[in-house]
Amino acid sequence: MADHYTRELGFDLGWDLARYGRPFDRSQANVDVLAGYAAGRAHFEVPQHTASRYHAKWLQLRLSAIRRRRIVRADVTPEYLQLIDCETCPVTLERLTHSTRTGTDWSVDRINNDGAYASGNLMVISTRANRAKRAKNYRQVARLAHATGGEIIDGLTPAEWARLACLMVGAENIPDAQPTLTPLLTRIPEDCRAPLYYLFQQFLLASVARAATRNHLIKTLNGLHPDHAQRERLRLAAERLAILRKNVTYAYDALADDQIQNFLKSWFTSLPRESVPRLLRLASYFGGHQCEATLPACWSLPTSGHFIDPPMSDRAGPRQASDDPKAKRLGRTDE
Repeated sequence: MADHYTRELGFDLGWDLARYGRPFDRSQANVDVLAGYAAGRAHFEVPQHTASRYHAKWLQLRLSAIRRRRIVRADVTPEYLQLIDCETCPVTLERLTHSTRTGTDWSVDRINNDGAYASGNLMVISTRANRAKRAKNYRQVARLAHATGGEIIDGLTPAEWARLACLMVGAENIPDAQPTLTPLLTRIPEDCRAPLYYLFQQFLLASVARAATRNHLIKTLNGLHPDHAQRERLRLAAERLAILRKNVTYAYDALADDQIQNFLKSWFTSLPRESVPRLLRLASYFGGHQCEATLPACWSLPTSGHFIDPPMSDRAGPRQASDDPKAKRLGRTDE
């Protein structure tokens, strides 16, 4: 899927910066952004809106992306950033702060670094986790999660690298990969891709605290499995999970238990193929839409999330000062 930069993208960003009265480094902006900003300043005597932190982040993402020729999809809006926001970093488990210029400040990161800024490929993590991740892919992060000695590497402990690997595996473009059968060590962020085994663990963990809910779920799940021994393993795993969850600071640490994992993997891998769609339907109540066989084309993975330069014959000449800005000013309505 070809994605070409257009002057309108830059102009619209400049217009929005003026509309929200947001300061920015003009030396880092291209001519289209500057033209849109000048037109917006001429149109708006005063800023029309006070930018929430979601609007401010949205503008910042677009400005940074255009400078690096990266694609920001139209579905990445301030409302979407609010949807994926969270109070605690799923990697460091620290409470997120805002505008403190410390490592606990929130940041929006592309999960798959070869993808665009698009829905499903974004998560909110701390700036410390973001800086540690940088351009690393899933395989590099997974190796750091297994580092011996427990030493801090690039600012994260092995346990933090392991949590980050859990967040990244669902967005990894691995053709014909084997199913992911590792413990789910952290919360799956809103709209984040995840393998079915992770979703299975997440909704099991969420349901074991109350005996009535746990028993109902086990009965439902075991209705998918014909083997009595496997049904018993799932029951024992759920009961042990309920006990361990009470004794850990972070609930997902209970899923790292070897006995629980042995039982869960045995049940999951022996599940008849015809039961998998039913498990997916059950998972849909807990975010099953996040489990898909292929990654979305809108992520623009073949271009590493960058714009493609159009053919020379299709490229427009320099913007004329008398045309587009005036048309934009006349065509905009802002209440």
